[in-house]
Amino acid sequence: MKQFPFLIVVAVLLIAGACKHKPDASPSCVAGPGGNVTIVVYAEHGGVSIPNYYTHQDTAFIKFGTTTSQGTNPANYNIYFVGSPGEDHIHCFGLKCGYYYIYRTAWDSVASVMRYGGYGFSFSETTGDKEIHVAVN
Repeated sequence: MKQFPFLIVVAVLLIAGACKHKPDASPSCVAGPGGNVTIVVYAEHGGVSIPNYYTHQDTAFIKFGTTTSQGTNPANYNIYFVGSPGEDHIHCFGLKCGYYYIYRTAWDSVASVMRYGGYGFSFSETTGDKEIHVAVN
């Protein structure tokens, strides 16, 4: 009967050793430019997309490698993309898979106010379009 606790300890150690996680030497998704993904970013207020206007072309500021807000200062972001007048989204092209935070501005012509919002996300796709909806207030 004294061997029973010893066998349990040995079994636990064997299982624990088999379940160790080995970190990847080189992660396959490192956010940044140079890829084949286009992030299509919509700014929405109250569930309604806000279009870009000729007098104010909205902007999507992007930070690579994080899903956490970098604040409202554009200098805190790695890259930005400007919307085309008449479209209700911004195309952020040429990106790789990885972690991103987007800070989005949008001029609400109905209320005559600038709206802001952000969204952190990640993706593993290496080609195609990734649609993101950012709630702005």
